[in-house]
Amino acid sequence: MRVGVLGALVVTGDEGPIEVGGTRVRALLALLALENGAPVSQDRLIDALWAEAPPANATNALQTLVKRLRAAIGSGAVTSAQGGYALQADVDAAEFARRVAEHDYDEALALWRGPALTGLTGFGQLANIATRLEDDRLSAIEAQATVRLAGGVAPDQVATLLAEVKEHPMREKLAALAMRALAATGRQAEALTLFERTRHTLAEELGVDPGPDLRAAHLAVLSGVQAAQPQKSQLRAPLTSFIGREDELDQLTTLLRTARMVTIVGPGGAGKTRLATEAALRADTAAWMVELASVADPSDVPGALVDTLGLRDEVQDPAEWLGGRQALLVLDNCEHVIGAAAVLAERLLTSCLGLRILATSREPLGVPGERLAPIPPLEPPPVGVGPERVAASPAVQLLVDRASAVRPGFVLDEGNAGQVGELTRSLDGMPLAIELAAARLRSMTPEQLVQRLGDRFRLLTGGSRTALPRQQTLRAVVEWSWDLLTEEELTLARRLAVFAGGAALESVEAVCGAAALDALGALVDKSLVQADGRYSMLETIRAYAMERLLAADEVEAYRRRHAVHFLDLAERAVPALRTGEQVKWIERFVAERGNFAAAMRWAVDVSDVEIALRLCGALNWYWWMCGYHAEAEDWSRQVLALAGDTPPEGLVRAYAACRFAQGMADVGRVMNEPETMRALMTEMDVLLVDAEREGPTHPMLLVARAVLAAMTQQDDFLAELLERYVASDDPWLVSSALMLRGSWLSRQGRSEGDLERAVDGFRRLGDRWGLTEAVLNLASVRAAKGVHSPELLAEAAELTAPWVAPEESISTLVHMASLRAQGGDLDGATADLAEARSRVTGETNAHTLIQLRTGEADLARRCGDLPGALAGFAEAVEQLTAAKGMIPQLIAMARTSYGRALIAAGEREAAREQLLAAMDTFDAAPDLPVLATVVSGFAIEAQTAGHAERAAELFGGASAIYATDGSFDPDTAEATAACRAELGAARFAAAFARGAALSRQEVYALARSTTGNTR
Repeated sequence: MRVGVLGALVVTGDEGPIEVGGTRVRALLALLALENGAPVSQDRLIDALWAEAPPANATNALQTLVKRLRAAIGSGAVTSAQGGYALQADVDAAEFARRVAEHDYDEALALWRGPALTGLTGFGQLANIATRLEDDRLSAIEAQATVRLAGGVAPDQVATLLAEVKEHPMREKLAALAMRALAATGRQAEALTLFERTRHTLAEELGVDPGPDLRAAHLAVLSGVQAAQPQKSQLRAPLTSFIGREDELDQLTTLLRTARMVTIVGPGGAGKTRLATEAALRADTAAWMVELASVADPSDVPGALVDTLGLRDEVQDPAEWLGGRQALLVLDNCEHVIGAAAVLAERLLTSCLGLRILATSREPLGVPGERLAPIPPLEPPPVGVGPERVAASPAVQLLVDRASAVRPGFVLDEGNAGQVGELTRSLDGMPLAIELAAARLRSMTPEQLVQRLGDRFRLLTGGSRTALPRQQTLRAVVEWSWDLLTEEELTLARRLAVFAGGAALESVEAVCGAAALDALGALVDKSLVQADGRYSMLETIRAYAMERLLAADEVEAYRRRHAVHFLDLAERAVPALRTGEQVKWIERFVAERGNFAAAMRWAVDVSDVEIALRLCGALNWYWWMCGYHAEAEDWSRQVLALAGDTPPEGLVRAYAACRFAQGMADVGRVMNEPETMRALMTEMDVLLVDAEREGPTHPMLLVARAVLAAMTQQDDFLAELLERYVASDDPWLVSSALMLRGSWLSRQGRSEGDLERAVDGFRRLGDRWGLTEAVLNLASVRAAKGVHSPELLAEAAELTAPWVAPEESISTLVHMASLRAQGGDLDGATADLAEARSRVTGETNAHTLIQLRTGEADLARRCGDLPGALAGFAEAVEQLTAAKGMIPQLIAMARTSYGRALIAAGEREAAREQLLAAMDTFDAAPDLPVLATVVSGFAIEAQTAGHAERAAELFGGASAIYATDGSFDPDTAEATAACRAELGAARFAAAFARGAALSRQEVYALARSTTGNTR
C-alpha cells in the first residue's frame, strides 16, 4: 500500500486507489503515515486530532476512528503497538527525503502533486508538518539549482526559481540562486532588480538587511562572476566502508545547507573526523580539510590552513584567496587549540561570504552563529533480542565488517550473536573502540573478548599504524581528553565514576558537592559527560575515571556517599509510591536502577548491614509494583544472608520487607505444601508483630499476611483480617483490602461492590498500580457473571505503564485479551496478544511465555482455528514439561485448556490424559477456582462420551468446590445445557445435587473414574 501526503492525501493499493472517507479518519491516516512505520501513542493521536477539546472518552473515540480506518484500508495495515498504533505503508514523504539525501533532486521534486496535506491543515499538528515539508521542498529546489548552476543553467530552471521567489519573497537563498541563474543567462539587469526588490521586502517586512547569501550573489552579479565551478580539493577518500552513520550524515548535509558554521561535537573515538570527511565528499562546492591534531601551538593554526590551501608561494592571507568563492572548509580536531580555531573561523566567516565551515571538536568553538551536531554512539542491539535484530544494529554491522577484514570467514550467526551484541553494548557503541575490538577478533572469539573487557584499556590496543598515536589504543583516546581538563574538572570527573547509568543534578551535588556545578558544565562541553536531563559518562570513560578515583584513594569514601544518598532517595519515595506522585517516583526509580544496584552491591560487599537492609527494604516496594520479582528475590536473599536469622535491633521493618520479597518468591514453589505454607505464615506473623512494635509498618506487609491466609485457605481468618483492614484509617490499605475481599471472597455476595469501592479509592489516591489491579479484578468478576466491561478494559489499557517489567506487561495484556474474548471482542483480543508477543525478548521467563502461548491457543480456538489451538496448547505443554518451578495454577490451566481443545477435536483419551495431569498438579491445598475449572473439564469429557448423568454430578462437584454460574465459560455452558436437555430438568437437578454433596476427595475419585459415582 502507498500513501501520498505531498499534495492531497491519496491511498493506493494493489488493485488501485482506495477511498478513505471522513476528515478525521484521513487526518489519523496522515499522522500514522508520517511516522514511517513507527508507533504513535494514543495520547499523541488524541492531542493531534482533538487538540484542546477531546471528547469525554477520547480513547474509545480514537479506537472507533482506527476501526473505520482499518475497514477502509485493511485491518493488517494498522497495528497496535506500544500503547498506540503504527501504519505499514510506503509513504511519498519518506521517499522524497531519501531521494534528497541521495541528491536525486529531480525525482524527489517530481513526487510533489501540490501543497502538502491539502485539506488537512485545519489540524494544528498537520499544519506544522505541512509547513516543514514545504520548507524541505524549497531546500531541495535550492540544492537542485546549486548543482545546475555549476553545470550550466537551462531557461526552465530560471522560470522555476522566479516562480518560487514570487511565492516566497523573503527566502534569501532562493532569491540569491535566482539572481545567479539570471546572470548566467545574460539577464544581469533583472538579477539586480530582483536583489533590490528582495532587499526592500526584507527591510519592510522584517526590518533586516540582506544576509550573506544574497550579498554574495549581488557582488557576483556586479563583478560579472558566475556560479563558481567546484574546485579540486585535497580530501582523501577513506579506505574503509562507511557504516551506521547514514542518518547523521543526512542531518549534517541538511544543516550545512542552512548554516555557515557547524561543529560536530562528541567524545574521542565517536567518529567525528570520518563523518566530517563523508559530508565534505558530498559537498556541491570545493572542500578542504585542515587537520589540526598535530598542531601543538595555537599560533600555528592559521599556518595549517595556509599549508592545506597550498598558499605558501601565493597569496598568504587565506581570507583574501577564498574571497567570494563557494567553498567548504573542515577544521578537524579543534579541542586542544580551541581558542585559535574559533578566532580563525570567525574571521574567515566574516570575510568570505561564500564560505561554510565544518569543525570537529570535543567541545563547541563558541563562534557566533555556530550550530552544533552532536554525534551519538552507534546503536547497539537491545539485550535479549535474536540474531536478526542483532544483525540490524549499526554497531554490530561495523564490528562484523571490520572483523571480517582481519579474519576472513568471520560471520555473525546464532552461536555468536549474543556475545557480539554484548561486546558492542559494553563498548558503548563507540566506533573506535569497536574497530580496536574487531582487530582483536583475529585471534580471539567474541566470547573470550567479552570476558576480558574488565581490562579494556590493556586489551584494546593495536589500532591502525597509520592512525594518530592517540587513536591507536583505547587508553590514549581517553587520556587525550583527560589531559585537557583543569584540576577542578579532573576532580569531579573521577568522582562521577561512582554513578552507574548517570545521575540527576541533585545527586551529583549531594555526592560530589555543590561546588561541582561549574565543573560539570565544562565536562559536558568537553564531551566527557553527556547531558540529556541527566548526567552520564560512556562506560569506557567511566572505567578510566574509576582508575583515577582509585589512584586518588577516594573510592571507599565516595561509594559510601553514593550509597547513603540513594538510600535517602529510596526511603523518601516509599510513601509517595502509594499516591498521585507514584508515576513521578517510579520514573525516577527506573532512571536510577543502575545506581540502586551499585549502592546495593557496595553495601553487601562491605557488609554494611544497616544500609543493605534499609535500601533493599525500601526498594522492594518499587520492585513489587513494577513486577521485578526476580530482582527483589535475589537482593533480598543476599541481604538476609548478610543480616542473619534474627532482625538487627531497629531494623525489624526493613528485615520484614526483605523477608516479604523472599517469602513471596517461595510461595510459588511451596504453595502445594500446606505445612511449609503455614510455617511461612507463622514466621511472617511474628515478624509483623515485632515490626509494628518498632513503628509504622508498610501496608503491603499487612496485605501479604492476607495473601498467605488466602493461599492456605484460612477463609475465616482471611475474612477477619480484611474486615480489620477495611476499617483502617489508611486509605491505601482500605482500598487494597476491598480489592482482595472482592476478588477472593466473592461467594459472600459483595464482590462487585467491594471492587467498585476499591477502584474509587485507588482513583482518589492517584495510585495507577493499585487502580490497574482493581479495574482488572472488577472486569474479571463481572465477566464471570456474563457482564462484559469494555470501558474498564480501555481504562486498564491506558493505565498499563511502560515502566513495568516486560513479563508484567505481557501478563496484563494476556489477561485483558482473555476478558475481551469472553465479551466477543476477538479483534481487540488479537491486538492485545499481538502487542504482548511483540514485547517478548530472549530474556522473557518461561512462566510468561507459557502464559502467552496458552492465551494465543485459547483465542485461536474461540476464532474457530482448532488445529492452530491444538498446536499452541501442545507447544505450551511441551514448554511446561521442560521448565522447572512452574506454579500449579499455570500447569493446571494450560493442561485443562489443552484437554478441552482435544475434546472438541474428538481425541477423548488424549484429553483425559491432560485433565488427569492437571488434577495431579494439586496437593492438599489446591487453588479452588482453578480446581473447579479442571473438574468442569472432566464433566465436559463425560458429556461428550455420552455419560450425561456422571457429567451432571461432576458439574455439581465443580460448583461445590467453587461456585460460579458458568456463563463466562462457553464450554461449560454448552455442555451443561446438553446434559439438562438429555436428562430433563428434574433428573439433571438431582444428579447435580448429588455431585454438590460430595467431598473434595469424592469429587477427585468421580473425575478419575469412567463409570459413575464411586460412593
